[in-house]
This record gives sequence, structure tokens and C-alpha cells, in this order.
Amino acid sequence: MRATCEKGGASLSLPPIEVVIVKTTEDVAIKMSDQGGGIPQRNMPQLFEYMFSTAPSPVDAGTSVNVVPMAGYGYGLPLSRLYARYFHGDLQVYSIHGFGTDAVIYLKTLSESASEFLPVFNKSVMKQYSSTRTHGWSSSKFSHLVEWG
Repeated sequence: MRATCEKGGASLSLPPIEVVIVKTTEDVAIKMSDQGGGIPQRNMPQLFEYMFSTAPSPVDAGTSVNVVPMAGYGYGLPLSRLYARYFHGDLQVYSIHGFGTDAVIYLKTLSESASEFLPVFNKSVMKQYSSTRTHGWSSSKFSHLVEWG
């Protein structure tokens, strides 16, 4: 929404933000699409890294009236994906630079298939778990923090 408003400027006629919700027997998908100009492909690999943001830095913006107070810290997308993955879902972002961005959130429909998965960061308690999961929560960058045997 921030990008759509920034791209529209002072115009009272902004392009719509479309939301599609699809529920199946296994999961629910929520797709949000905007026409806010998209994200350059060079930024896509960094999109889910903490502290990375395409928004103006809130610290550098000072007291500007046009700056959204909770944007630009670089925590929104990484935390959103972390919560989705915590419940065995996912968050994916697709973008066409110069046009807009689609974000899709997948969540499990049935509570028994969305059971909590607690990470183990301590080797002494690992023998109590029998998981075969081989990757970390937020990205492959942190997979070395979780060791499964």
C-alpha cells in the first residue's frame, strides 16, 4: 500500500489494491496485488533479510509528513514469513519492476496440520525431538543454527 500511495502522489485516484482469498480443504491462500511500481530484480534476493527495506529510512526522514511511521525498518516481510512458516505455511513475493507486486500468503486450514514447530538451538535437548526437518525458519542463511539428527 505504501508504494501505491507514493507512486500516486497527491492524486485522489489511486490504482486499486486487489485481494484474492481462496480456501481449499488443505490451506487458504491470500494474494494481494498492487500497482505501486514493483521491486527491482536486484533487490529480490534481499527482500526477506532483516533490516533491508525499500522504504525511506524513518531515521533519515525526520519529521516529514509523507513518511509512514512503521515502514522502513526491514522487519515486516521477514517476520510475516516467519509467522507463516511457523504454522507450516509460507509467504512468497513476485514483482514486475515498473508495474507492481504480488504477495501470496499460504496458511494451513486444519489446525492439526498447522501445529507449532519449536526450533531447537540447544544440542542437549535435541535427542528429545525426532524431526527430520533440514532447514531453518526464516531463510537458508540461518540453517546452520538448527541442527537436526
